[in-house]
Amino acid sequence: MSTSIRRIITICLAVMFTGTSFALANSETSIIQTEISGTITDVAGEPLAGVNVRVDGKLIGTVSGVNGEFSLTVNQDPPLRLIFSIVGFKSVTVDITDAVTEGLRVEMEEQTIFGDDVVVSASRVEESILKSPVSIEKLDVLDIQTAAATNFYDAISNLKGVDFSTQSLTFSSVNTRGFNANGNTRFVQLIDGIDNQAPGLNFSVGNIVGISELDLATAELLPGAASALYGPNAINGILLLNSKSPFEFEGFTFNTKLGVNHIDSNVENDPQLYQSYSMRFAKSFNNKFAFKVNASYLRAQDFVAQDYRDQSGLLERGATSRAEAAVPRLYNGVSVYGDPTVTVGLIADAAIAAGNAPGASAEAQATAAQLEAVRTLIPDGLAGAFTPRGYTENSFVDNTTESLKLGGALHYRVNDVNELVAQYNIGYGSTVYTANDRFVLDDFSIWTGKLELRNPNYTLRAYTTQEDAGDTYAANTLASLINQRVYFPNYLGAFVQARTTGATVDEAHLAARSFADANQPAANSETFRDLQDEIRSIPISEGGARFLDKSDLYHAEGQYNFSNIIDPEVVQVIAGANVRRYALESDGTLFALQDNGDEFDIDEWGAFTQVSKNFNEVLDLTGSVRYDKNEYFDGQFSPRLSAILTLGGVHNIRASFQRGFRIPTTQDQFIDLDVVSRRLVGSNPALIDRYRFESNPVYSAEEIAKAQAAIAGGASVSDAAQGMQEFVFDDFQPEKISTFEVGYKALIGGKLFIDAYYYFSNYTDFIAERTFTQGVPNGLREQPGSQYTVGSPAWKVAILTGVYPGVGAVPTQSYGFDVNAGGNVRSNGWALTAEYSLPKGFSVGGNVAYNKLLDQDDLLEQGFNASYNTPEWRYNLNFQNRKLTDNIGFKINYRWQDAFLWESSIGKGVIPAFGTMDAQVSYKLSKYNTIMKLGGSNILNERYETSLANPTLGAIYYISFTFDQFLN
Repeated sequence: MSTSIRRIITICLAVMFTGTSFALANSETSIIQTEISGTITDVAGEPLAGVNVRVDGKLIGTVSGVNGEFSLTVNQDPPLRLIFSIVGFKSVTVDITDAVTEGLRVEMEEQTIFGDDVVVSASRVEESILKSPVSIEKLDVLDIQTAAATNFYDAISNLKGVDFSTQSLTFSSVNTRGFNANGNTRFVQLIDGIDNQAPGLNFSVGNIVGISELDLATAELLPGAASALYGPNAINGILLLNSKSPFEFEGFTFNTKLGVNHIDSNVENDPQLYQSYSMRFAKSFNNKFAFKVNASYLRAQDFVAQDYRDQSGLLERGATSRAEAAVPRLYNGVSVYGDPTVTVGLIADAAIAAGNAPGASAEAQATAAQLEAVRTLIPDGLAGAFTPRGYTENSFVDNTTESLKLGGALHYRVNDVNELVAQYNIGYGSTVYTANDRFVLDDFSIWTGKLELRNPNYTLRAYTTQEDAGDTYAANTLASLINQRVYFPNYLGAFVQARTTGATVDEAHLAARSFADANQPAANSETFRDLQDEIRSIPISEGGARFLDKSDLYHAEGQYNFSNIIDPEVVQVIAGANVRRYALESDGTLFALQDNGDEFDIDEWGAFTQVSKNFNEVLDLTGSVRYDKNEYFDGQFSPRLSAILTLGGVHNIRASFQRGFRIPTTQDQFIDLDVVSRRLVGSNPALIDRYRFESNPVYSAEEIAKAQAAIAGGASVSDAAQGMQEFVFDDFQPEKISTFEVGYKALIGGKLFIDAYYYFSNYTDFIAERTFTQGVPNGLREQPGSQYTVGSPAWKVAILTGVYPGVGAVPTQSYGFDVNAGGNVRSNGWALTAEYSLPKGFSVGGNVAYNKLLDQDDLLEQGFNASYNTPEWRYNLNFQNRKLTDNIGFKINYRWQDAFLWESSIGKGVIPAFGTMDAQVSYKLSKYNTIMKLGGSNILNERYETSLANPTLGAIYYISFTFDQFLN
C-alpha cells in the first residue's frame, strides 16, 4: 500500500478515535436514568405495534409491542426528546421533562402523501426531503409493500427520470440523465454503505446478489453527479439501499410469491412457474444486543433475447433473417451467436500455418500442402467474406435464472450513543447479462463482510467485497468456437472443391454454405453438447469461453460530524475520508498480467468536508469539496455549492453546482480479452507498450472507412492507403462532469406534493471506446528477417486490404480501446413529479422526464458512438388507495418511454417506444398478520425491449403472501 494511503488511514483513524473518546467521556457524565413508558395508538385508538421510539440525538430507542406498549430507560438527565415514527403515519415528537414518565399516550395520524420524509443521502446528515439541496427520490417500506412491480428493484424504474436496462429477470442496470449502459459504470449502488459492485466489472450486478426485499427499509436515489460526497464514478447518480435495523424492526417475516410468465410466447417455453421465497427474523435483547438473519430464493425461466436484425442495417428494422439480408452470406443477427464475419482466405492461411508448424500432424501437413497448391483460387477481402450460420439464444443457453441470498448482522450498543455492527451477506446466482458478449452467469457469487462503529457524530466502517464468477461463460464466444472447429473446415473444404471443379466464387460460396449448414451440429445434439461442455471448461485466455474472475475490493472509511464541538446553530461541519484497493484476479482471462505473472492492483483514497449554514429557517447554504487520488491518475477535486430558499414555510427553491468525475474502470485500464470481433485492450501505458501500438501503428475504423470510400470513388488502393493517418495516443484521463441544477419542491396543504428540476451538464475528457486495426506480424513480438516493413507504404496497403504487395496475406487484428473525446459533451433535461391526495385515501400522481444530448454530432465527427442510450421523453402515471377498505388496497402504474438509439460495444440499433402497465390488489388478513397480493407486471403482455441484445420482456402474473409478526 502506498505511503499516501497509509498516511490518510493514520489521519482518519486519529480523528475518529479522538471523537470516540470524546463521546464516551460525555456519555459517562450521565448519572441519572430517565424512565419512560406508555402506549401508542392510531387516531381511532387502535394500538400500533412496531413503532420506532428513538431518543433525539442518540442511538438508544425501542419498538412498541403488539399492544402498542413501550418502555425505555435512558442514561440521561431530563429534558430529552422522543421521536415516534412508523411508515404510513406522521412522525410525532414528545418532550420528556420528568425522570419517571409513566402512562404516556401517543396518538399517530395516517398520511397518504409523504413529502416531508427524512433522508440522509443528499447531504450525509438527516434532513427533510423537502429541503434537500439536490434532487432525490425515495422508496420506503410502505412503497415497497404496495409496489405494483414484481419486486422492489423493478419498482425503481417508476421513479422520476430513471432509465432501466433489463438484461434478465434478476439483472437490471439503473441510470439517470443519459449515457445508460448494460453494467453501468457511471452509476453507483450502495447497500448499507457497501459498494455493491462486482470488483472485476466495476458495476452493480443488479439485485441478483443484493438485498432481500423483506430487509429493505429505504431506497434513496440521487440523480446526477454525487462525487462531492461519495467519490469517483457517481457522476450519473447513486442508489443507496438501507436495510432494517433489528432494534427497530423485530419479529419474524415470511413471503412467498408464485407466478407465471412466458404467456403467448412464440420463441420461449410454454408458460413457466415464477417462484420466490424469503424470510427475515430479528430479535433485540434489553435494548443492548440485537441480531437478524435473512434468506431469499428466486427461480424462474427467464425471458430470451430475440432481436434478429442484421447488424449491418440496425438503424432500420431491416432484415431479420439471412434470406432478407442485403448480402445473405454476410447476415449477422444481433441475438444470433457464433456468426462472425470471416474470409475463406483467412481460414485457409490459418490451416496452412498450422500444417507448417513444428510438430504438426501428417493430416494437417497434407491439408496445408493441398491448400497452398490452390491458394490463388481462394479469395480474400469482401469476395471471400461470409458468416457461418449461428445459434439463437434459446437454442443452447440455459435461461433458468436463480438467486439465493443469505445474510445476517449482529448489533451491540456499547452505550446510548455507540453501536457496533458486524454484517455478512452472500449471494449466489445464475442469469444472463449483456456486455460486449452475452455472458451466462452460472453459479456466480459475491459476498461482503462489514464492521462498523456508529455514533450520532461519527461513523467508522471497513468492508470487503469478494467476487467469484463461478462457471460463467461467453455465449457468443462459445458458439463461435464451435463453428470454428466444425463449420469453418467444412465450408473451406466445400469451397475449395467447388473452385477446383470450375465454379465461380459466388457458386462456390453457395455450395460451401449448403454443405456446412447440412453438417453443422444442432444445438440439441450430443455433438454440440460435448463441444459446449469442453469449451465451457477452457478459460478464454486458453482459447475457450470460460470467464474467470475472483477480484476483490477492500475499503475503509470514516465520517465525523463536528456538531458536538461546533454549535450547529452557528455552522454545521462534517468531514470524512476513505481508502480503497482493487485486487484483480482473473487468471488472465479478463485482465492483463504483469511481467511477473501477477495481475494488477489499484489503490485510491479520498477525503471530503462539508460546511452548511441555516439562516432563520429561510435560507440554507451548503458547500462541500472532495479530493480523490488514484495511483494511475492525477488527483481530482469535486466541489459542490447549493442554496435552498424556503418561502412561506412551504415553497422550497434550490440551486446547485457540482463537479464529478469517473476514474477509468478496472477494465478500462487493464482488460485484455478476445471477444471474437475484436480484442479489448486496456488503456494503461503498460498495455500500449505490450501491444506495440506506437511502434506498429494502429489505424482507426474511421480512417479505414474513409480509405475504402476513396477506392469506391475511383482512387487507387495505394493512394487511398497512403491517406490513412495513424492514431496518436494521448494520456488517458478521468472523465469529468460539471452540473448546474435548479429545482422546486413543496407539500401544499398536506395534499399536493410537487417536485421539479432542470439540469445542464457538461462532460469533459468523455471516455468512449474506439476501434483500431493493426497488422499483427510485428504487433506482439519482433520477427527478425521478416519480409514485412512495418509502417511502409506497402504496410498501409496490407492494413487496408489484408495483403502485403508481392509477399502475400497479412493477418490484421481489430482492437477495442478506450480513449478521451476532445471538447465538451453537453446534455440537459428536466423532470416533474406531482402527487395529489384525494378523499377517502385515494391518491393520483405521475412524473415526466426529458433528457437531451446536445453534442452528438461532435462525438460522431471524432469517430465515437454517442452511446447516450436514453429516450428523450418518458412518463409514469399511478393511481392507488392503500386502504380502500379496512383490508383492501390497490395500485396501478403505467410507464411509457419514447423510441431511442442504443449504441454499445455489442452493436447499434433503435429501441422502439413502449408502454407497460403494472397493477396489484392486496387483501389484509389481520387475524393472521398476513397480506395477500394479486398482481402482475406488464399485465397487458405487450412485449418490449429496454436495450439492444437484451431479452424481449413479457408479462408476469403472481400471487404473494406476506406474514409479518407486527403487521399493522
